[in-house]
Amino acid sequence: MPDTFAHLGVQALASRGLCRDADIKWIAVGCIIPDVPWIVQRGILALQVPVDPYGLRFYAIAQASLFCCLLLAGALSLMAGDSRELFRLLALNAFLHLFLDALQTKWANGVHFFAPFNWQAISFGLFWPEDLVSLVLTLLGVLALIYFGFQDRNRQIVFTAPPPRLGAAFLLLAAYLILPVAFSYGPRQEDDHFAATLRMKDQRPGRYVELDRVPYSRSENSVRLPDGERVLLRGKSAQADGLVSVQGRFADRETIHVSNLHVHTTLRDLSSKTALAGVLLLWLIAFARKRSTFRRHPSP
Repeated sequence: MPDTFAHLGVQALASRGLCRDADIKWIAVGCIIPDVPWIVQRGILALQVPVDPYGLRFYAIAQASLFCCLLLAGALSLMAGDSRELFRLLALNAFLHLFLDALQTKWANGVHFFAPFNWQAISFGLFWPEDLVSLVLTLLGVLALIYFGFQDRNRQIVFTAPPPRLGAAFLLLAAYLILPVAFSYGPRQEDDHFAATLRMKDQRPGRYVELDRVPYSRSENSVRLPDGERVLLRGKSAQADGLVSVQGRFADRETIHVSNLHVHTTLRDLSSKTALAGVLLLWLIAFARKRSTFRRHPSP
């Protein structure tokens, strides 16, 4: 998927084109909504919480679907003064985020526009994160965040929380957190991210597999899977340690005969972290300058 700056660049321009009054801070929230499950998943794994990483992956895939993104957008919009307008803005940006993700080449991956009715992942695979178009979009995002952030520095943010809205927001948030548990059967049956193949070690030999952005060791010519397991690669190798994407077939439980291998840079991850820090800074500045207000009842 494109890094967060790339999303901000494209989606800020699109949002402003469709709604001139759209605040960059809320546009950014909409950009980030589809990434929330992956940010949380990464945090859980980094903290070494005792959880099945493949079960967690199925949950995150379901939660990152457009349907669940709209649930979170609805919960957040109910806390704002103009909830209908904000919901449209957040929903638009969640959709645009997923659409941009589908354009980029990402083996073993895709987006789910029609879940929970159809769990087939959609991916058009037009360009890699390292291609020039990705770098141009990243630069566009940097400029957009700075320009619109400065332009909207005095924009007022209105929060409201009458009991009916609080109750509805709580129900939507609960659905966002609980429904992916039930929906996880879909990604499991579709073998999204090939997580089911990786999980069933005894059934691996002879099965086709794809891996997305996994840590690679040059000395061992191996990759590390989400659960920490090391799998050997045969047929192709990279020149140095780093991140790689792989297509191939299991020769045995612990060896993949590689048909295609793509080497990634770490720029995407660094860029996304910087963009998230920038968005957080915009919100902190708004609160520090008292550009946010709370009303007991929404404006008529």
